[in-house]
Amino acid sequence: MLPVTLMFFPLIIPLLYCAIWKKESFERVLVLSLIAFSMVVAYQVVIYLEDKLSYYGYFLGKLIVFTAIPLIAISYFEKWSIRDALTRFGIRKEGMGKSIILGIGALVITLLLGLIALWGQNAHVSLSWNAIMFLDAFNEEFLFRGVLILYLWKITDIKVAYATSIVSYMIVHPQHYASLFMLSTIAQGILLAIIAHKTKNIIGPWISHGLNRVLLQIIRAILF
Repeated sequence: MLPVTLMFFPLIIPLLYCAIWKKESFERVLVLSLIAFSMVVAYQVVIYLEDKLSYYGYFLGKLIVFTAIPLIAISYFEKWSIRDALTRFGIRKEGMGKSIILGIGALVITLLLGLIALWGQNAHVSLSWNAIMFLDAFNEEFLFRGVLILYLWKITDIKVAYATSIVSYMIVHPQHYASLFMLSTIAQGILLAIIAHKTKNIIGPWISHGLNRVLLQIIRAILF
């Protein structure tokens, strides 16, 4: 629960920004903060499903908490259709090619950093686990890049969106705080935020994030 609870605090950044400089967006950021709080509370669903269904339950729980809750809640508040909301959150054909190409470039960097940080450490490769982890990367991209970059950018400022997204992404990985792997996490948070911003598309970040998880395990299993 701790990492998800920590995710709530960086939303102080847009709240303060709107309270001082962009008061017309304060209500929307406040609603986003309340949605984030509801996600923290709902994370018990992830814990319960993971306990019952292992990593399949973990993926399903995060699909509910990280994707469905913000998608439905923001769509309702903004009076968007789900289809329109998905486009606004970066799930669209426009910019997809550029997004994927840039995502592969980011993958090379984060993969190298990850291998350096975990050099000499073995890994167990499971086809089903890797497939689920690849799919689960979408849930995190939807939240950290779709909501906290593309949506927050539109209602506040791109610098505010970058700060909120990157800090949130960093602090939800406390398992890496004392490890060199944190450098890969930080690089991934920054690079994928830039890609989402420049292309307005999160497909490339999802593929980059998902392949980083999978290939890092496979390469370590082969080498060590």
